[in-house]
Amino acid sequence: MRALYVAIAGIPVIGMGCSQAAAAAACSVIVPADMKGPQPRWLGTCAAGKAAGVGVLRVGVRAPFSLFFGRVVAGRPQTGLIMLASGTMMEIRGVDDTGGVIATDGEHLAEQDRAWADAAAGARLVARRFAAAGNKGSAAYYACWAHRIETQRPE
Repeated sequence: MRALYVAIAGIPVIGMGCSQAAAAAACSVIVPADMKGPQPRWLGTCAAGKAAGVGVLRVGVRAPFSLFFGRVVAGRPQTGLIMLASGTMMEIRGVDDTGGVIATDGEHLAEQDRAWADAAAGARLVARRFAAAGNKGSAAYYACWAHRIETQRPE
C-alpha cells in the first residue's frame, strides 16, 4: 500500500455542536497505510509546513477513529502507537517511504519505552490544547487516552 500524503489544517473541534477552531497553516503528514479512512487530521504542531513533534493523527469522521499517538519528524511518523478503529494496536518506530508501518523490535525495551512515552506525550499535548481552547469534551477524550496509554501498557 502507498502512504497517503495530506495537507491538513490546525486543531479541529471534535466536540458536539462546536464551531471549527481557527485553522493554522496547511501542515502535511504521511498517513500510515494501515490507517484507512476519511479526513485525516494532525493535532499537533507544524514546522516548515510539515507535522512536527508529538501529537495525534486522527483518521475518520466519528468514533471509532484510527489514531496515531506519538512523535512526527518532518511530516513522517517516527515513534508511538497506532490504535486502529478495529481495536488493533501497534507500537511503531516509523513508516517507510510507502507508508508501511515499521514495528518496534520486541528485543529492544528502550525502543518500546520510547514509543509508549511519545504516545502518552502526544495525547497529553492535544488534551491541553483542547482544554485551552475551551473544548472540554475533546480535552477529556484525549486526556482519557493519555491515561489509558500510561496505565494499560501490556507486559
